[in-house]
Amino acid sequence: MKFSYRHGYDPDFVNKPVRDEAPKWIRKLYFSKVLERLIHDGLSSNPDKKPISIYDLINDILAMDDEEPDEYYLSHTPAADVLRNLVMGISWYRFYDTVETVAERLITEDDNFAWGTPKNESFSFSAYRQRVNELFSEYKVEWKMNEAGLLESPLPPFLEEKIKGMEEKLADRYKPARAHYAKARAFALGAHRDAENSIKESISAIESVCRTFYPGAATLGDALKMMRKDGSVSPMLITVIDKFYAYANAEPAVRHGSDRASSVLEYDAELALHFAAAFIRTLILRKEAKTT
Repeated sequence: MKFSYRHGYDPDFVNKPVRDEAPKWIRKLYFSKVLERLIHDGLSSNPDKKPISIYDLINDILAMDDEEPDEYYLSHTPAADVLRNLVMGISWYRFYDTVETVAERLITEDDNFAWGTPKNESFSFSAYRQRVNELFSEYKVEWKMNEAGLLESPLPPFLEEKIKGMEEKLADRYKPARAHYAKARAFALGAHRDAENSIKESISAIESVCRTFYPGAATLGDALKMMRKDGSVSPMLITVIDKFYAYANAEPAVRHGSDRASSVLEYDAELALHFAAAFIRTLILRKEAKTT
């Protein structure tokens, strides 16, 4: 972090965590340190094979608000200046949409990359993700790009490691559960938070895994009864899951409609997310141990 930022001399820099805004200084730094090295105007030879077309990205950003490009402006202004001005002027949430849009384009480029031909690794999605996360972390932006190219609130490293391990356990056999958990995580940690839906998807992920192990169960409650009988999980822990299921069913606007307003907070959704991950991992490991 620069001297003027560290000591509070720059009036444009406010030394506090950034979440629901995108100050001009972070936009400038993103453009100069991250985006500029990736773009080409499509008119020159592009000898470095830069992966992002300026004009395509301009169109992507404008399309977010159903706007058309100003052809006169584009033809009389350097393309890089047009893009820079756009990045500086769009709504704060569109700025973060743009950061994700660039990630999406780079992921596509990675997927289409023909092996055996030269590739500049600094143009890869992984390099972009690292630069974005380093920039945001250094300047206290409370968003972190995940492996899918989406921005979400960062987790403590220990929790991130455990959740990643659980997600790896949700392989093909548990594909529906993995889809539920991905939604739960996005609703809990992503830019568009929805605590009620996050809790619903967390409990649905648990239910999906349980019904995979107990295909005769019509509900999570049925699966828990079968789990008690076979002794694969401690009865006390099953009681905890049962209470969690009851909470999700009883809390207004989580699993059922209600004439009362929801009292759920985003921190409740994070607790449910971590709890679901821990239980799913425990259940899968215990079941695997019992069959070996």
